Amino acid sequence: MKQITEIKATFKSLPVSTQAQLLDELLQEFEMNGHLIESVKMDIKEQKSKKPCPHCASLKVYKRGKQHGTQMYQCRACNKWYSETTGTPLWDIKLKHKWQSYLRCMQQGMSIKKTAKELNISIQTSFDWRHKILSALDSYTPQTLSGTIECDEMELPVNNKGQRNLKRPARKRGTDFKRNEASAKPTLVQIIASVERGGEKLIKAVESKRLSAEEIAQVLDKKIKEGATLITDKHPSYRKFTKSHPEIKHRVLYGKQHVSKEDSEIHLQRANQTHSQIKAFLRPFNGVSTKYLQNYLNWYAYSGKLNQNKETLKQWLVAIFMSQQAYQLFWLFKENAVIIRT
Repeated sequence: MKQITEIKATFKSLPVSTQAQLLDELLQEFEMNGHLIESVKMDIKEQKSKKPCPHCASLKVYKRGKQHGTQMYQCRACNKWYSETTGTPLWDIKLKHKWQSYLRCMQQGMSIKKTAKELNISIQTSFDWRHKILSALDSYTPQTLSGTIECDEMELPVNNKGQRNLKRPARKRGTDFKRNEASAKPTLVQIIASVERGGEKLIKAVESKRLSAEEIAQVLDKKIKEGATLITDKHPSYRKFTKSHPEIKHRVLYGKQHVSKEDSEIHLQRANQTHSQIKAFLRPFNGVSTKYLQNYLNWYAYSGKLNQNKETLKQWLVAIFMSQQAYQLFWLFKENAVIIRT
């Protein structure tokens, strides 16, 4: 204890800038040695003693030793073997000791190529790791919204970044497109942001020429609790959706009003603020391909929750370890993804 007290006293005597630099260096060394992953594993083990079988969901499982330091299990119901990382983004990863540093690069908003150079990994590996992590966040989207909910859509042009066989002339700039003109397919992505005034956000991307009630239903059906109040603009599709859901109270903001003249509680300020934040969040990536957009929207929504937590990196790892379907979701996504050529 005396040594710890002396170290603390020496640390406090250092300039603030030196303290911050030392803490950052110690934390990075802690991460690179894999200690943070082990710490997260211990926390999860305290919450649940055994991992359910990912093949049949049975709890009748038993430990069968370790393989390369990873706990192995066997299921008594289906007799299949699996590890504690099966189904998670860490499954079949050979450089697990670099994941904490990779998450730190993501926190800092570094590009895929810059992260690859920083960690001495290939660009393809950097790309795959990013989307394995983002696939784990799909389960952290809210299941239901309640209370007062603001809902509005934002339009972005369909982005075919990375695609090499375009069926249209290439654009010179991101805004160089004609809105749904003479095109059988939509040239727009509608980002539907449903923001609960309590803080939860449900954000979904839909390729659509003009948002329909059916597309709104795909996003909001069974997501809004009975008795909740849904505030929207005068888009007729919202009216049609709420008409088929009488358990939802619908309030409409007419014209170009920012706040209703009849009731100051009827406004879309939180939804509009979310749209501005999404644009700012996506800007450093210099355009996100539409087929990857939902992953980035999940990242934005989850990062908002992390900002309220001091142990951000640890929460990232908890999300990764707790997600049992991320690996499967990643491969579904990968079927439509491009191979990075360097």
